[in-house]
Amino acid sequence: MAARIGRLPPDTLRAVDRRIEEATGAQLRRCAGNRRRIDRRLRELDEEVDLESLLDRNASVVDSLGVLVGVLVNRRLPSVPVSWTASLVQLAARGWSPLEPLLRRMGIRTSREIEIERVALGILRDDVERRPGSLGSRRFSDNGVRVVRH
Repeated sequence: MAARIGRLPPDTLRAVDRRIEEATGAQLRRCAGNRRRIDRRLRELDEEVDLESLLDRNASVVDSLGVLVGVLVNRRLPSVPVSWTASLVQLAARGWSPLEPLLRRMGIRTSREIEIERVALGILRDDVERRPGSLGSRRFSDNGVRVVRH
């Protein structure tokens, strides 16, 4: 039973993944054709914390707090963060973390999912710049002179 704590059934995992993908698709549709929205969303993505970073920070905080409590309260307590960290490393080697299902349900995305959205927004931005008549479109003739068409 202990091995199942925090694990979600495969159907639930797929549903969570699908919900995150749908939210990403909705963001892309909202940004399509609007350079300002694309740029704003790219800045938001720069600030978004990915699942892997969050799990790393969590392990560091638990480890640091355990050592601090061990030094201040009871010298045997550092064994708690050491064993917790060892468990996290072992689970991470298997590709799973006890907090991952909870964080995924909260909508926390992996670095790969964030990067996929970033690349898609870059493609949309290039498309906006190349569209005839858009502010970003710059057309040049073969000799380098800018061509303006009315």
